[in-house]
Amino acid sequence: MSAFPPDSPSTARRLPLPSPFRLQAGGTLVEAEVAVETYGRLAPGRDNAVLLFTGLSASAHARSHADDLSVGWWESMIGPGRAIDTERFFVISVNSLGSCFGSTGPASPNPVTGCAYGADFPELRVEDIARASQAAVDALGIDRLAAVIGAALGGMTVLAHAVCFPGKARALVSISGALAASASAIATRSLQREIVGSALRSGADRASVEQAMRWARKIGILSYVGTELLEKRFARHQSEPFAGHPSGTEFEVESWLEHVAQKFVRQFDPWAYWTISRAMDLFDFGAHGATPDGDAVVHAHADSDVARAAAFLKVERALVVGVEQDLLFPVEQQRRVASVLRAAGIDTGYVELNSPYGHDAFLTETQLFTPVLAGFLQDRGSATSHRSRRAPDSLSR
Repeated sequence: MSAFPPDSPSTARRLPLPSPFRLQAGGTLVEAEVAVETYGRLAPGRDNAVLLFTGLSASAHARSHADDLSVGWWESMIGPGRAIDTERFFVISVNSLGSCFGSTGPASPNPVTGCAYGADFPELRVEDIARASQAAVDALGIDRLAAVIGAALGGMTVLAHAVCFPGKARALVSISGALAASASAIATRSLQREIVGSALRSGADRASVEQAMRWARKIGILSYVGTELLEKRFARHQSEPFAGHPSGTEFEVESWLEHVAQKFVRQFDPWAYWTISRAMDLFDFGAHGATPDGDAVVHAHADSDVARAAAFLKVERALVVGVEQDLLFPVEQQRRVASVLRAAGIDTGYVELNSPYGHDAFLTETQLFTPVLAGFLQDRGSATSHRSRRAPDSLSR
């Protein structure tokens, strides 16, 4: 199955990775690269760089710039005077290795065969995403980062980067991340992968694969958005009762789900979706304390393994942010991350926000996240416990 091209090509700069690029699980990539966008100016001392890790489906385009005026996925959070202030910081946004927005992934041509990797793309881990992003930082000539920041998959990648590259960043921010995926999150993503993977491996035509992607994405969306918001926005409103759709009805929430799923299908490669989703489930911070290379399949390890992994970290300060209504990365996971970092002697702030947007809050709730993130980056000391809420305006993805 060939890649599904995005609506518009990425204008991000491509940086080559060391070749061969060895992956955590033993595979290698030849002539691989990552797509990178940067915002702001690098200080003469090269000490003001912030590395931004993205969520599963985001490109490197986090904010608009002269070469691409389209709105970035974190447009409201990055820029002059904003939470990540580009008058102070040099921001590096990297499209994850394994993705389909310029970085090498399953949709990329395999130099050996000339065809897209597809199912032959080697097993990917979150650590590989962190290592590829660090290679981009090295290529830019930056020895140490002011901070690493990430949400969702990016929140996991922040922790992977910290344990794989001790001392490479002075501070870290993990938003809606986890030391390891919960059983509920694994179950949700495994169902999505089964739907998509079954279509891909059966040799289904493009229309069937797109349908599988829509179904899988709808399941994902329902784990992102809080139930309270869905009720307030849609309730039981119907556009046309019993409209002959596959579901037998046409509730407004169905139409919305179909709209956002269709949009995603036009943007994302199905094998990239499958590959990165699996990497999220396989991530286990504690494995780095159980084995030297952190690649053991550890189904249940002792707290001491997590503590040993955290002991490798050399960050000075950390901020962990959770959202009370987040179903995919529950706040219990964020509290656990903060507790582990504090136990390792790291000055760690924990902020728990209250938002009906649930897991998607970091993308939409600028008024909630701006003071929290700006305060931490301006080094006003550790963040304190904080709860706030804003009424929902609309639903979009």
